[in-house]
Amino acid sequence: MTDPVTDPVTDPVTDPVTGFPPTEELRVDARLAHADPGVPGVLTVLDEVLLRRWTGMPAARVDRLRYKPSTSLRAAVDPGDGGPWWLVTAHSAASWRKVGKDVRAAGGAAVLDEGLRLVRVPALTDRALPDLAEAARGARTVAHNPARRAVLRHGASGECRKVHADAGTAVRSVHAARALSAAGIATPSAGPLGRHGVRTPWLPGRAATAADRAAVSALVRGWARTDAGRLPVLDRAGLQRAVDQAVRGTVVLDTGFADRLRRTAHRWAAAAEADAADLDPVVFAHGDLSPDQLLHTAHGWVVLDVDRACRAPAGWDLASWDAAVVAQDADPGEPGEEVPGVLRAAAALLRAPEPFRRRRPGWAGATRRLLDVAARAVSA
Repeated sequence: MTDPVTDPVTDPVTDPVTGFPPTEELRVDARLAHADPGVPGVLTVLDEVLLRRWTGMPAARVDRLRYKPSTSLRAAVDPGDGGPWWLVTAHSAASWRKVGKDVRAAGGAAVLDEGLRLVRVPALTDRALPDLAEAARGARTVAHNPARRAVLRHGASGECRKVHADAGTAVRSVHAARALSAAGIATPSAGPLGRHGVRTPWLPGRAATAADRAAVSALVRGWARTDAGRLPVLDRAGLQRAVDQAVRGTVVLDTGFADRLRRTAHRWAAAAEADAADLDPVVFAHGDLSPDQLLHTAHGWVVLDVDRACRAPAGWDLASWDAAVVAQDADPGEPGEEVPGVLRAAAALLRAPEPFRRRRPGWAGATRRLLDVAARAVSA
């Protein structure tokens, strides 16, 4: 890999806010802001220090980002003090002209910065989640993916409530949970909550870790026999579309990274054509398996969050699990023959945009590790 391209403006010797040497993440953020002057609030949203200063929330952190270069950067912000969450959006001049919709939905609770074209509105007024305000009564936000999904914990009922932008996703989640339960796989009972929501019990337990790989493998073999007849199909064409979208959404860390990313995606497409038999969708799959989607309780393992359940190639769930573990800076161990290389590479490429969007410390390194996994898998 070539060394990162440096620039005295976008790669300062010290962080102009803290006075300390910048992290790689700050350097990348600065380059993004420098490359997107039409959205002047980009760096304020990306830089935690600037965001806390702008919002006046000393413990604020970003939970999820949605970035459309040259258009907008939207962030779900946890204030860190147990209070209500917010959506902070940086706009281009064109998208700023539409900000009135968010302001009206916020009902007077919006904060606007004309100079930076920034707006802050309550997360519960996310216009893409029409059932959110009702579902949130008596609940607190646990996670929020702008314009996609919100997760709430309702205190009085002890429920986990999830509200999706897509009503079909909510239907899929309920159907998949019932299919797993019918097959004897432990998963919380799920029921509809309006058109876009799902309600399940909130269960105590510990999330899985990388050390649970053997147990996860056994679980996957068990639920692969579940009837998946009514679920969508994840086939080669679907994976190709998902890989293409993920590559477009992966932040370019430096010139060498960008070149490797394109080469790896091209090699994956060739491998997918050559190994088409490995991509036949034949089994029930969780669809988005990661350590936080499995809970170990007093009664054993419980499967969570099945809103992406589908019919997928055998090995897809374990490939997804391994990529998620890599993104968390852990060693997934040897994948074995149960995970074909073409699936391992696809899962890693699909996860590659996630570290930037999640904004956890060391996200740039996680993105590099995912590309390394994908590159090795299609070169083997």
